[in-house]
Amino acid sequence: MTAFLVLSIMLIFYIQTISWKWASIFLLLFGGFALVAGSDLFVEGAAGFAAKFGISEHAIGLTIVAFGTSLPEFAVSFIAALQKHASISIGNVLGSNVTNILLIMGIAILIMPLKPSKFAFKDSTYMVIVSIMLLLMAFDGKLQIYDGILLLSFYAFFIYILYKRKSIEATCEAKIGFPLALFFLIIGGIAIAIGGDATVDGAIGMAKIMNVGELAVAASIVAFGTSLPEFMTSVMATIKRYHGIAIGNIIGSNVVNLGVVLGSSCIVRNISVSMDSTFLFFILSSFIALTVVGKKWYGKIVGIAFLILYILFIILLYI
Repeated sequence: MTAFLVLSIMLIFYIQTISWKWASIFLLLFGGFALVAGSDLFVEGAAGFAAKFGISEHAIGLTIVAFGTSLPEFAVSFIAALQKHASISIGNVLGSNVTNILLIMGIAILIMPLKPSKFAFKDSTYMVIVSIMLLLMAFDGKLQIYDGILLLSFYAFFIYILYKRKSIEATCEAKIGFPLALFFLIIGGIAIAIGGDATVDGAIGMAKIMNVGELAVAASIVAFGTSLPEFMTSVMATIKRYHGIAIGNIIGSNVVNLGVVLGSSCIVRNISVSMDSTFLFFILSSFIALTVVGKKWYGKIVGIAFLILYILFIILLYI
């Protein structure tokens, strides 16, 4: 698999340098493979890293895995803000958070009943708190530099809480040694970032061909593309029975998206926000995740309901 991963990355770099009608399709194809292979390596590496330093699966999912899988969101939203495409910045973050909960958590629940950390509910509460913070900030219709500072400060507080907790929760167990785990983390993280970027480029190219609006593209195609690392990582973690990483990755990625990705983006550029269906689903999905984790509703009916809500979200974007 490693050889195919290296070949895919080389082909991605080559395709991105040429002008070709079908380039978008191949970027989606090779980018998707890089995400799958990279996520598999990243999950194993994260588990090994956690075991070495006595960190729980849930905590590693909330931090290293969440930050690594949010690299595509950060790249897209930050660059979009610099290039004065604010609607892509906000649409990508809100759409990614909705995708992480309704699509990714929904599929993870369908694969098998999850057994997340006892801290999953508390961390979901932090996710809802930062979501409410964004809601209050958005009442004036824009996010400014001081909003970004507040969002970044909340993320710093969140990391501090995790640090204080590290000795309480049971540590992660892994089958690989630390040197190999570190190698997997680095290679997997690089592959995720490159694969996510290529997938987004391919999705945007296809969207231009279909003549779709920028905001809808950001909240759907781009958000789905940038959420593919979270998707593959959580699915792989679920299959490997690292349930703490699967749920922690989703919660942590959403907090990273709001605190770091959006926080950084609105520091470099003011971002206009409207209370539309995208924002409604963003708030709704955060509270739904909190309820499901708190009540431990991990049955297949819940997974199906999540997917139905995600389909409704996509439909509303285009009508």
